[in-house]
Amino acid sequence: MNDFWEQLRRFLASLFSSGKQGVETLAESIDRQAAIQRLAAQGRGLARERNELLLTIGRKVYSLHQRGKVKNRDVMADCKRLDLIGEELHELKHQIEEIRLASMADMEPAELLDDSVLADEDIETPETEAAAAAPEPEKPAPTSPSAEEPAEG
Repeated sequence: MNDFWEQLRRFLASLFSSGKQGVETLAESIDRQAAIQRLAAQGRGLARERNELLLTIGRKVYSLHQRGKVKNRDVMADCKRLDLIGEELHELKHQIEEIRLASMADMEPAELLDDSVLADEDIETPETEAAAAAPEPEKPAPTSPSAEEPAEG
C-alpha cells in the first residue's frame, strides 16, 4: 500500500511541476505581449509626433514660399501645387454658392389665397399676451334706458 501512496505522491508532484511550468510559460507570454504592446504604443506616439512635425515644417516652408524666400526647385514646385489647389478649392466653393443661389432663384413663390396681414402691428409682450388670455370681467346686462340717460332722437 505504501507503494500506491508513493506513486500517487510522485504523480501529483509531476502534475504540480507541469502546472507550474505551464503557468510560468503563460506568465512569460503575457509579459512579452505587454512589452510588445507598450513598445507599439510608444511607436504610434512617435509616429504621430513625426507627422505633426512634418506638418509644422511644411507650414513654415509654405509661409517662406509666400514671402518669396524659397529657391529650391522641388520645394517650389510643391508650394506652387499648393497654390493651385487653394485656387481650385476657392473656385469650387464659388461654384457651390452659385448653384445654391440659382436653386433659390428658381423657386417659385407660393401662391397665396389670403393676402391679409399675418399679425397686428403691435408686438405682444408676455404681459399683454397673459392679459389677452385672461377672461374679461362680466359687465352688467344692459337695461332699458333710464331717466338719467337722455333719449336719443
